[in-house]
Amino acid sequence: MSEQQYIIYADSDKCRGCKKCELACIASHNGVTIKEAAKLRKDHEPRVHVVKTDTIKMPVQCRQCEDAPCALVCPTHALIQENHGKVIMRTEFCAGCGLCVMACPYGAISKSFVEITEGEKEHLARKDPRLISVRCDLCEQWRASEGKEVTACVEACSFGALNMMPLEDYRALIRGEAVSHTILEKNEEKPAQKAE
Repeated sequence: MSEQQYIIYADSDKCRGCKKCELACIASHNGVTIKEAAKLRKDHEPRVHVVKTDTIKMPVQCRQCEDAPCALVCPTHALIQENHGKVIMRTEFCAGCGLCVMACPYGAISKSFVEITEGEKEHLARKDPRLISVRCDLCEQWRASEGKEVTACVEACSFGALNMMPLEDYRALIRGEAVSHTILEKNEEKPAQKAE
C-alpha cells in the first residue's frame, strides 16, 4: 500500500490576504526566518500565491491535477505524474523553459532561482543557482528536517485558511462526492520551555 498523499486545502472564507503563507514558503525552501524571507522576495518566488480581488482572497498552490497538464507538456520529464497520480518535480531535469508555467490552469507554477544540490553538481556543468520552474512540494525536505507534520504555509496561517487533506478526498470533493475527510491542522503546541 502506498503512503498517504496530501494536498493543501484552502478555505477562501478564512483567508485574510496577509501573505504570511508566501513568506513561510520562501523561508522553508531557503533555510531562513520569515523576516529574512521578506528580503529574499525579489529573487525567490513562493510556491503558494495569494490571489486578491474585490470579492475574494485565496491562497493558490499546486492542485495535483488527475491528468496534470504540466507533466504532459514537460519536454525534459522534470515534472512527472506517478502511477498513483501524484505529480512530482525532479529539479535536476528542469530546463527552465516555462511550458509548465503556461500549461498550469491554476497559475500554481512559477520560476525561481534554486541552489544546485550536491547530487546535481555531479550531473550539471555548473555550481551557481539556476532559474527553474517551482511548485508546491508540500515542504517535504523542510518537514523531514524540522520534524513537522504540516507544511510551512499551514503552520504560518493564523486564520486556519490552509490545511492539509488527503489527495484522494480532495479529488472526490471536487468531483462533488461527499467525503468525510481528515484534515491535518497546524499543531497547537505549547512553547518549549527554556533550559535552565
